[in-house]
Order: sequence, then structure tokens, then C-alpha cells
Amino acid sequence: MLIKDSPKVAEEWLTPAQAAHLLDVTPAMIRYWANRGQVDCQRTPLGRLIGAESVERLRHLRSAVPEAAAAEVES
Repeated sequence: MLIKDSPKVAEEWLTPAQAAHLLDVTPAMIRYWANRGQVDCQRTPLGRLIGAESVERLRHLRSAVPEAAAAEVES
């Protein structure tokens, strides 16, 4: 385990830089979203860890938005 007494395992957490790379945004944007509660975040003595599930959810939502906008333009 990465975090003492945490029910989650290390594979479920990403650094802000890793999450930013997956979402094609800056680490600052990841921290902003974490502060607003839009991605799961856990603070550790070494910094933040971002929940991989919430990153995947955001990734899915961000990829679906252009498709919805394109369908609206075609109508």
C-alpha cells in the first residue's frame, strides 16, 4: 500500500503529472479540479494523489463532448 491505513492500492492512484498527461492538460489544471472536487484526490506527505477512476471518468466525458457538439451542428 502506498498510503498507510488506506483501503486503496497503489495502482488506483496517479500523480498530478500522470493524470495531466492522460487528460492532455497541465498539472495545475488537475490540482484545480482536485480543489473543486471534480477528481478524487488524496493528500500524502509527499503531495497529492489523484484517483485513477475519476481521471478515466473525466477522460470519457471530455471525449464525449465534441461528439455531442458535432451532432448538434449537423442538426
